[in-house]
Amino acid sequence: MQILKNFFLLFVAITLSISAYAQERTIQGSITDETGGPLPGVNVSIQGTTIGTITDFDGKFRLKITTDDTILSFSSIGYKTVELPVGAQTEINLQMEVDLEELEEVVVIGYGTAKKSDVTGSVSTVKQEELTVIATEDVNKALQGRVPGVQVTNSGNPASGSKVRVRGIGTINNSEPLYVVDGFPMQDISHIAPQDVESMEVLKDASATAVYGSRGANGVILITTKRGKANSKYTYTFNAQAGVKEASNVIEMANASEYAQLGLEANRFAEGTDEFEQLSYVANGNYQGTDWQDELLRQGSFQNYNFGINGGSEKNQFNFSTSYVKDEGILKGTDLEKFFVKFNNNHKLTRWLDFGQNIAYTHANYSLTNLNDIYSSPLTQALWVDPITPVYNPDGSYARANWSYNNNPARMAEQEQYKRSFDNRIVGNFSLNAKATKELSFTSNFGVDYRNQSQKMYLPEYYVSNEEQRMISQLDEHRNIRFDWVWSNYANYTKTFGKHTVGGMVGMEMQYFSYNNMMATGYDVPFNENMRYLGSAKGSDFFSTSNQGANALQSYFARANYSFDNKYLLTATFRADGSSKFADGNRWGFFPSFSAGWNIKEEDFIKESDIVSQLKLRAGWGEVGNQSSAGNNDYLSTVTNNLRYVVNGQVIEGRIPTTLSNPDLRWESSEMTNVGVDMGLFNDQLTFSAEYFIKNTKDMVVPQPVPDYVGANSPNVNVGTMQNKGFEFAINYRNVEHEVKWNIGANIAVIQNQVTNLGETGHIDGGYIDKLGFTTRTEEGQEIAYFYGYQTDGIFRSQEELDAHVDGEGNPLQPNAGIGDVKFVDANGDGVIDDDDKMNLGSAIPTFTGSFNIGMEYKGFDLNLFFTGSYGNEVANIQKFWIEDSNVQKNQTKNYYDNRFHPVNNPDGTMPRVVSGDPNNNRRFSDRYVEDASYLRLQNVQLGYSFSDNVCKKMHMQRFRVYASVDNLFTLTNYSGYDPEVPDHYGDPLAQGIDIGNYPKSRTFSVGLNVTF
Repeated sequence: MQILKNFFLLFVAITLSISAYAQERTIQGSITDETGGPLPGVNVSIQGTTIGTITDFDGKFRLKITTDDTILSFSSIGYKTVELPVGAQTEINLQMEVDLEELEEVVVIGYGTAKKSDVTGSVSTVKQEELTVIATEDVNKALQGRVPGVQVTNSGNPASGSKVRVRGIGTINNSEPLYVVDGFPMQDISHIAPQDVESMEVLKDASATAVYGSRGANGVILITTKRGKANSKYTYTFNAQAGVKEASNVIEMANASEYAQLGLEANRFAEGTDEFEQLSYVANGNYQGTDWQDELLRQGSFQNYNFGINGGSEKNQFNFSTSYVKDEGILKGTDLEKFFVKFNNNHKLTRWLDFGQNIAYTHANYSLTNLNDIYSSPLTQALWVDPITPVYNPDGSYARANWSYNNNPARMAEQEQYKRSFDNRIVGNFSLNAKATKELSFTSNFGVDYRNQSQKMYLPEYYVSNEEQRMISQLDEHRNIRFDWVWSNYANYTKTFGKHTVGGMVGMEMQYFSYNNMMATGYDVPFNENMRYLGSAKGSDFFSTSNQGANALQSYFARANYSFDNKYLLTATFRADGSSKFADGNRWGFFPSFSAGWNIKEEDFIKESDIVSQLKLRAGWGEVGNQSSAGNNDYLSTVTNNLRYVVNGQVIEGRIPTTLSNPDLRWESSEMTNVGVDMGLFNDQLTFSAEYFIKNTKDMVVPQPVPDYVGANSPNVNVGTMQNKGFEFAINYRNVEHEVKWNIGANIAVIQNQVTNLGETGHIDGGYIDKLGFTTRTEEGQEIAYFYGYQTDGIFRSQEELDAHVDGEGNPLQPNAGIGDVKFVDANGDGVIDDDDKMNLGSAIPTFTGSFNIGMEYKGFDLNLFFTGSYGNEVANIQKFWIEDSNVQKNQTKNYYDNRFHPVNNPDGTMPRVVSGDPNNNRRFSDRYVEDASYLRLQNVQLGYSFSDNVCKKMHMQRFRVYASVDNLFTLTNYSGYDPEVPDHYGDPLAQGIDIGNYPKSRTFSVGLNVTF
C-alpha cells in the first residue's frame, strides 16, 4: 500500500513539473525613449517577485515567465513606471514617457546635491551647452552674461584670463570667488576645457556659501565635470571649431598730413628750418605715411578640437577627453597654445562602496606681451608714434621716430616673440563613497593640485637710435611652483517619515597651500635659441631672488535640512575655519547661516492649477569670511636687511622695520540677507526669478596711517566696512510643442556699492598713472574707487571769458591760460584751482548689467543670438592724456584733429587748442578723460544644422551637427577707446575702469561640427 502511495505522489510531482515546464516561456522586446532611441538600464521585473533583468545597451531584454497572468513592471530613473500584463504576447516593445516630477532638476550645492524645489539659497545653474557657444578655452569667459549678478570682464588678449565678480566688489582687497571642481576647492580653473563641464552652479548668498566659510564671501562657483554613464554603450564625441579673427574696433588716428598740420600749428619749429619745410611738405598731402595700428594688428586665427569617450557598465563608468586649442591673437606677437587631457573613472568596489578618480593635465604655451605698462606696450606705442615715420629704413633696419621720439612699435612687437610662458598643471581628485544605508552615505575626497610655471623673457640687443637701443642682451627667467592639497570627509543623511523629511551633513576638511618662486637675470646671453639660457650669460652682473611660503586651513562644517510635506523648507549651516594666516587667538572664524522656503505650489488652493507650475518664496541670512584679504603672516612686522653703510672704512649692514605688526589681524567677514521668489507658468514654459540682497562687509582690512616719524609703512587693521545691495531678475520662455521651437530669455542685475567706514584712513587714493598721478579715490559714503579729478566748463573762447575767470579780488584763476585752453572749475570757490577742487567724476560700477538671448529650431536648423550689456558705468580713457594733447608731440586722434579749437578755422571746436608746452596744463586729470562706457553687444550669433536620425544611422553616427558662428559681431557704445569693457588695471580693485590702451576685442568668424558615434 505504501509503495502505491509513493508511486502516486511521484506521478503527481512529475505531472506538475511537466505542466509548469510547458507553461514557462521567454518574453523579449525593446524599450525606447520619447525620441525612439534605445533606452538601456531599464529595470524589467515580474510584479510581486524579485525576478527581473535590465535592458542592454540597445534597449533590449529577455525574461522567462511561467504564466500568461504575469504582469511585468518597467522602471527607470526619470521615466514613469509602466506595468503591463503579458497575456499571450511573446514580444513587448515599449516607448517610455518622461516623468517630469522625477526628472526635477537636481542642483549641486556645497558637499552634496538637492532638488531645485528644495533649495532655499540663491543658486543659479549654467548648462554645458551654454558654455561651448563662443570660441574660447576660458570657462569664465563663456560664463559672461549667463547669470544675473555675475560680472565677467576680459580683454582680447588670448593669454589673459577673465575677472569674475559675484554681486559686486565686496572689499578693497581680493574679490575673486571660490571655485569648487568636483568637490575640490581652488582659486583657478584654467585647467578645465569648456567641453569638459557638465554643469556650473553659482552660489551667491551666504545661506548657500556659508558651508565654505572663510572662502565664501565673494561667492562660490561649483563645477561638475563630465562623468561616465552607467549601463550605456561607449560613445565617442568629436568637436571641432576653427575660424579667423579681426579687430572689432580701431582708434582713428590722424594721418601723416594731419599730424604735420598739427605740428605746424604748435610752432614746434621755426619757419625756414629743415623740420618746418619737411612738415610743410607732408602737410600738403605729398606723403602717405604709416598706419601703425595696421602694422601691428593682423588677422588672427582660432582652432579648438575636442575628442571624448564616455560609457560604462553598472559597476564601472569611464570618461576620457582631450582638447587642443590654438589661438593666434590679432596683435602681432600674442598667441596661446593649450593642451588638455582629462580622465574620470568610477568603480563599484562592492554593493555599497564606490571608488572614483578624476585626473586632469594641462599644458599651456603663451606669449607674455606686456600691455599693462604704458611705455613698454607695443600697442600704446602704435597710438603714440607719428605717422610720418616709416616702419623700415631703406636698408631694411627699423626706422627711428624723428618727430614723436617714440620707440618703433614694429620692432617692439617683433621682439615680443622672445617672451614666453610654459605652464604645466596636474590636478587629481580621488574619492570613496560609501552607502551605509539607504539614508546614510559617507564621502571622502582627497585632491592635489600641482602647477609648474616657467617664464622666459629674452631681450635681445638692438639699435635703432641713440635713444632706442639695447647694447647688452638680457634674459629673465621665473620659476613658480604651487602645490595645494585638500582632504574632505563628510557624511550625508536623509530620512522621510510621513510628511516629514529631515536631512543632515557633517564633515571636516584640511587644506594646505604652498608656493616656491625663483627669479634670475643674466646679461650678455647669446641670441642663438639653443644657447638662450642663464648658464650661457657672459656678463659679470647676475641677479637672483626667491621666496616661498605656505598656509593651512582646518575646518569643521555641518548642515541641517527639514521639509514638511514638501511645502515648508528650513536649512541651517555652520562652519568653523582655523587658518595659519593669523596669530593665536584670531585663527578661528565661525560662519553660520539660516534659510527658509515656502513651496506655495504645494498648497491645496493652488496645487491643481494648470497655470502655475511652480511658485516658491525663499529667504536667507548668513555670515561668510574672506581669508584672501590677508597674506601669510601679515600680522607680523616686516624688516628689510638690504641696507649697507660705510662706517670707519667698514661696510655695516643695517636693518629697519618696514611694516608695523598687528597681532589682532583677523578675518574679513560679510553678513548677507537674501529674499527671492521663483515662479513657473504653463508647465514651466514661462519661468522667472527675482531676488533682493544686502551684503555688509565687516572687518575689512585697511592700512591705517601712522606718523611720519615712525619710519614704517602703515599696519593693516580690521576697521573697514562696505555695503553692496541690489536686485536680480531673470525670465525665460520656451515653446517646444510646435514645429517651430523657440526660446527667449533675459536677465538683469542692479547693484549699488557704498564704502561705509575706513577708520582713521579717511580716504584711499588709487589708480596711479605716471604723469597723471592718482585717478581714483575710495572714501566713506561713496562707491569704491570712484574717478577723482577736476571738473571742466568747456574751453575759453574769447578774451572776455578769460578776463571773467577770476577770484574775488580780480586775480585770474588760471594765469597761464589762453583762448582755446580748458576752463577748470573752482569747485570750492576759494579762488585757487588746486587739489581741493577735485571731485567725484563717476564710477566704473554700472547702474545695471544684463543679457538677452533668443533661439529657434526648425526641421534640424537652429539659430541662437546672445546679447550682453551694461549701463551707467564710466571708464577713464587714459590714452587721451597722450593722444588728445595740446602739445601734439605724439600722434593725435582724428577726433582731436577735427574738433580742436582754432580762432579762425574752427572757433566752435570743443577740444583745446594746439599749443607748444601746454602752459595751462590742459592734460591734468579731469572729466575730459571720463567717458560713458554703457554698451550693448551681440556677443554671439550661431546658425547650425543637425542631420536627421535616419541620415546619422546611414553614416553610423548618433549625432551630426554643423554650424557657423560669429563672436562679438557688433557693439553699440559711445565710448571712444578700443572697447568699453575694461579689466581692472593690474587686477587692482582700486584701479577699476582705467583704460591705458587695453588689448582690442576681436570679432571671430568660425565654423564647427559636433559628432557623436
